[in-house]
Amino acid sequence: MNIKNILLFVIIFGMGTVMAFYAGKASNNIATIDNFNLLLNDLQLSVQHLEQELAKKTGIEIRAKNHQTTKTDQALVKAESLLKQGDLANAGLYFSNAISQAPGNWAKINHYQQNVLDYCHQRIDEGNYEMALNVLSDMNTFMRTQALYIPVQDIEKLQQALTNIAQLKQSIVDKVTLANQAETAQLLKKLLNQSEQLLTQSPSADNPDEIMLHIEALKENLFALQSLYTKDDSSKIAHQITQLENTIATLEQQLATAQVANTVSTLAQQATQFIDNAKNESAQSDFILYYLTSAESIIRQLVLIAPKMKIAKTQVATLSKQLEQARQKIAKRQSEIVWQEIEQAFEPIKKFEKQIKAQEAIEQLIQFRQLLAEKATQLSSVELLEKAKAWMVRVNTNIANWQAKQTRKYEQWAIGKITNFYNNYQGELGGGSSVITGTDEERVYFGIMSSLGNIDIRYLSSPAQTAYNEAFQKFYAELRDNQKIPLSSNMALRNKKPLSDF
Repeated sequence: MNIKNILLFVIIFGMGTVMAFYAGKASNNIATIDNFNLLLNDLQLSVQHLEQELAKKTGIEIRAKNHQTTKTDQALVKAESLLKQGDLANAGLYFSNAISQAPGNWAKINHYQQNVLDYCHQRIDEGNYEMALNVLSDMNTFMRTQALYIPVQDIEKLQQALTNIAQLKQSIVDKVTLANQAETAQLLKKLLNQSEQLLTQSPSADNPDEIMLHIEALKENLFALQSLYTKDDSSKIAHQITQLENTIATLEQQLATAQVANTVSTLAQQATQFIDNAKNESAQSDFILYYLTSAESIIRQLVLIAPKMKIAKTQVATLSKQLEQARQKIAKRQSEIVWQEIEQAFEPIKKFEKQIKAQEAIEQLIQFRQLLAEKATQLSSVELLEKAKAWMVRVNTNIANWQAKQTRKYEQWAIGKITNFYNNYQGELGGGSSVITGTDEERVYFGIMSSLGNIDIRYLSSPAQTAYNEAFQKFYAELRDNQKIPLSSNMALRNKKPLSDF
């Protein structure tokens, strides 16, 4: 049996003895984990002692261990070099490799710990407390895991190392706390100075943007003071906070008023612009109504926005007056154009020629009256509307005059016909020439038809109708009975001379 086999047998035998012992104990009572760990440590020591004895006799393991130690030292040297360069991540890899080559070796572990502590001290000197705390936390975890591998006699050393780590961490926390306190005190001092400066400033009351910026600056300082303030702080800070809150509340009310005033001013400018646009448009432009309606709508908005604000009331009154003046001006301008059209249409009939027929004059006047009525609906000027009404009365009077003139002309014509008939046929009445042959009745019959048959007695006055009836009855009585009925029928059906011929 060679040395290697002998060593393996001893280890297996030792492990078997321990496990048998543990199994026997378990049958009587349950052993604790600590007892088992102690047995494992004793076994490890026995194996190490056996290795040393064998090494004395053969030298084989000593060379192997020397080779392993060489590799461990190389890893440690590399790790220390990387750590000095600040390459913590790669240094950790080499440290881990070195320790894995000799697990439980307190000298190596302590060497690793000291290098890490030196690294942390450097970070502390640089003021990089956060990195130092993170590294120490990781180191604390690593050192506690080494309790599984180091011998029992090194446990106290491990405890001391953990205590050193904890103390260093606490010292960092203390420094951070002091630094934070100093920083907080400095920040409070700065905030108080800034607050005092802001409280002495007064933004323009009619500039909403300036007020808003000032409020934002005050709020920023207020929130910062509130976040840092504690009950233990001086009353000056509390007083400053109260002052900031009160000032912000006052400025917010001032901002609201300024914003409303600014809105009123903006709307007033828009309304004025719409009114000006309406006045500058051509009289026939469709945009006039749009501009005037828009201006009126804005005025209504102003009434609703700030009914209690003096500036709003003033703007509403001013704009309403401007709007009404613009409407009157535009209405007059539009009405004047319409009135020019009316005058142009009336120009041809202003003075009729003497030879003109009454019917033509009446037709032209009626046509003009219709145009006048249509155009009058387009007039918005009160003055021209009154003028249009006067013209309408004038036109109706002219029409009535021409109609009366026409009727008189018709009557004159009718009376002339009646007179001529009577003068021409009075000799045919009884007592005149002979009526034996009956030729007189025939002549009278056709005389009545030709002279009186086309007269429309509806257009005759009472005297003229009386003359017509007397002439007709006088000659009608001279007719034979067989002539009277046909004559009456023909007289009724005969086409009458129309009034429009005059």
